[in-house]
Amino acid sequence: MADYFAKMNGEYAQKHFPEGSVFESAAKTLKRRSILGVVMIGLFAAAALWGLAWSIGRTMELRAAGQDDMLGVSIAICAFFGIVALGFLTLLFFMAKAGRQKRGDYVVGSAKHSKLPVSEIEAFERQALDPDCYILRLAEGLDRALSNSTNKDGLLTRDYIYLADPAQTVFRVDSLRACCFSDYTYYISTGNRHKKIHCLAIYLLGANGVSVLSDTTEKAGRALMALLLERNGSIDTNGGKVLAESEMDGYKKRVLEGR
Repeated sequence: MADYFAKMNGEYAQKHFPEGSVFESAAKTLKRRSILGVVMIGLFAAAALWGLAWSIGRTMELRAAGQDDMLGVSIAICAFFGIVALGFLTLLFFMAKAGRQKRGDYVVGSAKHSKLPVSEIEAFERQALDPDCYILRLAEGLDRALSNSTNKDGLLTRDYIYLADPAQTVFRVDSLRACCFSDYTYYISTGNRHKKIHCLAIYLLGANGVSVLSDTTEKAGRALMALLLERNGSIDTNGGKVLAESEMDGYKKRVLEGR
């Protein structure tokens, strides 16, 4: 188990949570991502605005030259660039807004997504830096490198578990209803073909219906199930089997209804 989980220590806390706050660290990580996204989307928005300006100028030239037969096409091009520019500018606005969020915003957001009171999220954060908190290293290799989590590791405190998903979801361990393997897929393009990639994830489900998926290796996932069962023996592990994407909704319903 030591290969996947370690106890919180001063060196790790200083490196990952230098302000003594899980959510302050998450805010800074998301802000860095937001800045990069704003720059990229800003370039696309600028290109679309240039295209819009060019197409408007071209339309005016055609009208001045009396080439009315070409106006329809030119106006359609204007509309296309206008819609694209509006889309990028809207995305730019929301990304910039997200980049201005502070720790308190993420605490409130976490409480909302977790369906827990803010006081519980604050309690989790206090426990996260205690020496009895487990650092959960579930993924490795490419899955770990490409993870969209705000922190590459999850955290298991005395009362809570947190897998650092983008929604910053926190679960009470005593209200977990399921912890099992799940399969999810995505496609990559290889030439003229699309290849389907299967990934192994750990699936957590709370009694309040909140759920998350997080990349995992098989050994780390089984170790996490064993650790959680020591604290909450009623957690369903789906018999250790991998839950297919198509089975997830049915499984969630059965577990929550106690069937």
